[in-house]
Amino acid sequence: MNITRNEPLIHKTQAMCPKCLDIIDGEIREDNGNIWLVRTCPVHGETRTFLSAHPDYFRDLHGFYTAVMDRSYPQRDFILRLTERCNLECPICLAGANQQVLADFSVEEIKRLVKGMRGKKIDLMGCEPTIVKDLPEIIRIISEAGNISALHSNGVELADFDYLKKLKENGLHEVHLQFDGFDDKAYEIIRGKPLLQNKLKALENLEKLEIPVDLVMTILAGVNEKEIPAVLDFAVQHSNVKELFFLGCRMLGRAAGHFESAQLLPDQVIDLVAASSKDRISRERVRRFQKLYFGALSIFKVRKCLYIQHYLLMRKGGKDYVTLDDVVNMPRLELVLERYRRRREENSALAVPLFFLEAMPIVVNLKTVGLLADFFVLTMLMKFGFNLMRVRSRTIMLGYITACDPLIYNTFVAENCGKGEISRDLGVQEAGALANVMREHRWRKK
Repeated sequence: MNITRNEPLIHKTQAMCPKCLDIIDGEIREDNGNIWLVRTCPVHGETRTFLSAHPDYFRDLHGFYTAVMDRSYPQRDFILRLTERCNLECPICLAGANQQVLADFSVEEIKRLVKGMRGKKIDLMGCEPTIVKDLPEIIRIISEAGNISALHSNGVELADFDYLKKLKENGLHEVHLQFDGFDDKAYEIIRGKPLLQNKLKALENLEKLEIPVDLVMTILAGVNEKEIPAVLDFAVQHSNVKELFFLGCRMLGRAAGHFESAQLLPDQVIDLVAASSKDRISRERVRRFQKLYFGALSIFKVRKCLYIQHYLLMRKGGKDYVTLDDVVNMPRLELVLERYRRRREENSALAVPLFFLEAMPIVVNLKTVGLLADFFVLTMLMKFGFNLMRVRSRTIMLGYITACDPLIYNTFVAENCGKGEISRDLGVQEAGALANVMREHRWRKK
């Protein structure tokens, strides 16, 4: 079914034909209450990809983002694909582990890479960094150069306490752990084998060693949505968990062509989390916070794409949480953010100082007195790099995230991608989103 050109146009961009993977003109349009990415390939005709079932929400954030994130800032966060190998064969592997034979990055290469690099976040990924024998030394080199070393892992090797301790002793700052819930049947579908006990042991070791953790829960529709409340409860009850990110499966790597009916966008995951929290973490609350988040990013000149959404929780009594909306008058703050937006559109030199002047009486109140240190730390991390070691134990950042694939890729979003990439096959890319589709293009052409 083709979309008529009578639908409201939201934005013109460039996108990718999902069949031939060529870059072509695209448009973001509304049709019958949904938002679509529409493009017409001269060879394969018109195709469209669903983006959102909440057009008012999408339009509001798209407009705010476009107004305040009006330029692409320097990249401060790089994925480093240390290896193309992995000790698992996950059916949904977005990184395409074990699909190509390339040498691991060597210690000498890492030394040359970080020479002159300082204040960056280096995400040790691709495909499973813990199988690289020199990982402890690589972490030491990255950390001693003045960068944040962030390990992304399936956790298999982190069940070894002594090994994890060695990583910490060499300067490991944080761990981003794949954690898809407490159901081994779901792990068998998502990861190819039951892994729950291994995950729990890795988490136990991380807590003993007081290593900050980001739990990354990959959600497949019809597979593990029911695990969301239990994962959220676990994060709240363990103070070394500083972030909880919900990742919707996308059509990349090994997942391409096998899990179309299970793929989810952040917009859809927001609904799942809202329902599982009985609307304590509602879409409306996420919308308001996301404006604050985009505003802060623009003030401190930090790259981040439109697709990624966030919300902020604070632990209460060790077993429960309060939301940012419980302590800050977010509807009132949104009015301040809208004035900031208008001033940015007018290129007013007073946009930033007036924002702080108007926001301060709202943020500072009797309910937030005990949280001011937490807010200050989060603000400084925006400016100097998001090191989870610096995040106070009371705070939990929620993330609704995705990875750009050929279906949803558009240059407007990708040009401000929050992560660059350094890899053996593609070199240094300022936008990880572009690296994703470039690699997918090569794999599918084989």
